Amino acid sequence: MRDVVPEIRARGAELVVVGNGQPFHALDFREQQALDFPLYVDPDLEAYAAAGLRRGASTMLRPGLIKNTARALKGGYRQGKTQGDPWQHGGVFVIHPPAETRYSYISQTAGDHPAPAQFLAAL
Repeated sequence: MRDVVPEIRARGAELVVVGNGQPFHALDFREQQALDFPLYVDPDLEAYAAAGLRRGASTMLRPGLIKNTARALKGGYRQGKTQGDPWQHGGVFVIHPPAETRYSYISQTAGDHPAPAQFLAAL
């Protein structure tokens, strides 16, 4: 996502990330990744549940996991220390104020992300 922040901002929008760890996890992650966009935490997973995001060990053991892992490694990404709930998957949402969801993507397994063109088109 970080790579498309300039395109998101050029469309008059902002990337906002919600993690599932504790505030000190977010501070550590922000520093390690040199992030310059809003980063919030939801340690009780309330936003994740409200958005219908997937969670659980059974969602990890899916065929796409190997492909996603290989893609991440090829791109130079490495799994760091697990912070927060390791079983919680994420998603991508384009929300137009005050509360119109223009795009939603629910990850099916770890490393499952939409192509940026999909969510950029909704901006």
